[in-house]
Amino acid sequence: MEHISAEEKEEPPEAKKEQLPCTWPPAMSSRYKLRNKLGDGMFGEVYKAWDRVGKRLVAVKHLRGRPDAGFVPTNHHYFTRETMSLAACRGHPSIVNLVATHADETHDIDGDFFVVTRYAGPLNLRQYMKLRSKQGRPFQEHEVRDAMRQLLSGAKHVHKKGVLHRDMVPENVIVDKQSVRGEKMVYKIAGFGVSEPAVGAEKDGSAALASPEPYRAPELFLGSEDYDGRVDTWSLGCVMAELVTGDGGTAPFFSADVEAEPVFKKVLRVVGTKGILEWPGLKLLARRDVAAELREKGCASYAGCLRDMFPEEKLSEAGFEVLSGLLEPNPEHRLTAATALRKPWFRRRGLGGGCFVP
Repeated sequence: MEHISAEEKEEPPEAKKEQLPCTWPPAMSSRYKLRNKLGDGMFGEVYKAWDRVGKRLVAVKHLRGRPDAGFVPTNHHYFTRETMSLAACRGHPSIVNLVATHADETHDIDGDFFVVTRYAGPLNLRQYMKLRSKQGRPFQEHEVRDAMRQLLSGAKHVHKKGVLHRDMVPENVIVDKQSVRGEKMVYKIAGFGVSEPAVGAEKDGSAALASPEPYRAPELFLGSEDYDGRVDTWSLGCVMAELVTGDGGTAPFFSADVEAEPVFKKVLRVVGTKGILEWPGLKLLARRDVAAELREKGCASYAGCLRDMFPEEKLSEAGFEVLSGLLEPNPEHRLTAATALRKPWFRRRGLGGGCFVP
């Protein structure tokens, strides 16, 4: 995997020639020299570029202010929300670092927006899982533990700063290999496009945008607006399941044939209905028809089959404690990021022989 030191002071030789035509406004193109496209998202494209002022590689997220090329247009509200979330969470090693923002003023109402972060790596986690699968190199449990430690540490910081990410999916995790003091895989959380403040009064009723279905927590499926950072830890539980199974490169853990078995039905079959039926919030949901159906038919899948899918030869008892805690359907009993990191699975020996956790 490619790795360019963040301390590099001169533009890399291979970057001397732009690889793509630049359609950015002058304020952007004068400072950032376009290198190559890194990927697409719901709201626009992400590019790798050279920051002429900071003398460093950056990732530039180009958000469309107008319906264009199949992207969902972004308004100033969501642009501000994303940049404020990134700014609040700045400085953590497991979160991409905000560098600058830019709003195109050539259009009065619907101009484009740009979010610039430090370049964090050449692949997202989905691409990395595909690469490992193609190479026939499944993730070992210690590798899964290291990845989850970094991601949960990042999520803990996000929540401590009063932010809900709401889109913790492999495509929003950037992966790089660093060779400082030995080789190490580094995972950073990106993609704050649908984040929102954790304070209920500041939520904007956009729960329907939170997390694609295979990563969506049960309370969101049921239409709850009263949720917290545990919607993110549920998503990270889905990511952990994909790392352990090794199938994340081809399909999400909770992918489903919508006609044969909707995603939510598969979720309840795997994790069981016990937790969600015991959740006090079930009685308060607007979707009372769904809640009533759950209470009526829930006992058919009361226990679930998660442990059958992850026997001890695949995931240790300590590892399964974390996985099952993250994929707990009752949000009141689900592990927070901080609580998950205190589980025995994450403990390791320090130089003095004592145990410590992040």
